[in-house]
Amino acid sequence: MNRRSEPVRRRLTSLADVAAVESCPPEDLRPADTILGCLSAAAALDPEKPAIVLVEPPDFLAPARIVTYRELVREVELSARLFRACGGVIALMLPMVPEGLTALWGAATSGVAVPLNPFLEPASLHRILNEVGATTLVTTPEIAEGKEDPRDHVPSLRHVFHVGDDFAAAVRAHEDDVQVFDPDPDRMVMAMPTGGTTGTPKLVRMTQRGQLTVAWNVGALMGSERAGVVGHGMPNFHCGGSLSLGLRAMLFGQTLLTLTTAGFRSREVVASFWDIARHYRITSLLATPTTARAILDAGGDAEGHCLADFHVGGSQLPVALATEFHDRFGVWLRENWGMTELHGTITGHYNDGTRPRIGSAGRALPHFRVRAVELDGAGGVVRECAPGERGALVIGGPSVTDGYLDSAQDAALHVRYEGTRWADTGDLGTVDEDGYVWISGRAKDLIIRGGHNIDPGQIEEALSRHPDVSMAAAVGRPAAGKGEVPVAYVELKNGAAARPEALLAFCRAHVQERAAVPVEVVVLERLPVTPVGKVAKPALRRDALRREIRALVAELSGREHDHGVHVEDSGPRPRVIVSLPEGGRGFADLLSSRLAAYEFLSEVRVG
Repeated sequence: MNRRSEPVRRRLTSLADVAAVESCPPEDLRPADTILGCLSAAAALDPEKPAIVLVEPPDFLAPARIVTYRELVREVELSARLFRACGGVIALMLPMVPEGLTALWGAATSGVAVPLNPFLEPASLHRILNEVGATTLVTTPEIAEGKEDPRDHVPSLRHVFHVGDDFAAAVRAHEDDVQVFDPDPDRMVMAMPTGGTTGTPKLVRMTQRGQLTVAWNVGALMGSERAGVVGHGMPNFHCGGSLSLGLRAMLFGQTLLTLTTAGFRSREVVASFWDIARHYRITSLLATPTTARAILDAGGDAEGHCLADFHVGGSQLPVALATEFHDRFGVWLRENWGMTELHGTITGHYNDGTRPRIGSAGRALPHFRVRAVELDGAGGVVRECAPGERGALVIGGPSVTDGYLDSAQDAALHVRYEGTRWADTGDLGTVDEDGYVWISGRAKDLIIRGGHNIDPGQIEEALSRHPDVSMAAAVGRPAAGKGEVPVAYVELKNGAAARPEALLAFCRAHVQERAAVPVEVVVLERLPVTPVGKVAKPALRRDALRREIRALVAELSGREHDHGVHVEDSGPRPRVIVSLPEGGRGFADLLSSRLAAYEFLSEVRVG
């Protein structure tokens, strides 16, 4: 049911603003209960206004495509009609083309949308398609090229459409269909994969109510003015790209500037960022700290830009990066925090024009609460931690998901607190007297050295202050008899040449906790990142484990072997398989006995 012609526009600058917003239900802040209803309300205000503008190299200053609000709503409606005729579960495996959003919202309007990473390996794709019971897949000829037809592996899959080929014709074939869609704002309309930074991605149940609640909050945090231009460089299969950027911009009738079909994966975009921002008058941006670092390292002339809000999320923002970015470009990076299980962004730094509280993830957005608590291990809260006391961070609010597509995974997510269902974020941290959230790291990222819990953030923060370091990440490396020891990985700035030995000495001088000083610093040309730009710590943990085992083999054999070390970390405990050449038979038993001293599962194969 429509309540108003356009959403209420607020700018969060203080706790008083939050209290004013919370004086009415979230639903009263927006014009409709459904995504299509909100898009239609925005289109009614200015049908010919550019909704999505796509830029591509080499000429970033000439739009490659422009989709108006009138065209946007029409494409969503027609996509919904097509998908209703095809069956209810629609998987979208697309680059950052406008159809990545119009088809996504069309699928959510008529059934269930499943946004997927276009770089998924076939086996992972088939697994997810079978898990959701997908009836339709929308992709591109380029992504599908050279791959097997997924219909040969997914019995439920009946239709495969290609954007840039037959998808447009299929959509137009349903122009005359009767438009009848389920308006229930609480039904599941999307199964979105989690970021998968700590293991195999889960599929989160999302509703229109949850998405629109978060989209409105993000607009209030990052700018909701109709004249706003939102920089869009995060992928649409992630809630940062599709909700905090895409849906938020459309809800408020803004223009979404899509920074190429590759987003911030494009080095050309990063190199030309300030020229693009100045030309299109970008007012708001959300990216990861790694993207902000890349923009900083690329330099460029920022004079004349209109960027008022540059928010970063996905991983902790180093203090040195925030300070250096502001000193160079005059823009504060403002850290926010959220998760797919909450439909996206939940905390942030309200922009009152002053320096944010760097190192914190900000304060809770309207209608949400964040607490540091002690958990009992069975989904219950023992007590709330005192201000500044570290505990498990839990969140309550209207967008906490009903659960995962696989309900067996729900038990590890939900906790009962204050008489309602909250979400255990899996993060550790504190909430201070002023309500600012300080994240120590993910529980799974803690390095446990001889029973001593080490926060990798202190190592990363110290290394980020080194003048040659662009990015740093610390993980635990298995150690016999100690559980783990900390090791650090760094990516250097362009032209820098710091040696591992010098970086290790820097750590000894600047990491305050003696047990947290890494035993090794490894310099990589590029730190591995996830598709949304977070440092991929599972990949680093696998590398650290392989290095440990290779060193052990070399120690026992007296020389390096051309052997293989396979690490499987999808289960509760890592499993390591060491494959030795025939020459390794003499010490295979000794190696097996040494491996037994570690806390992972292991197997030695010869020949």
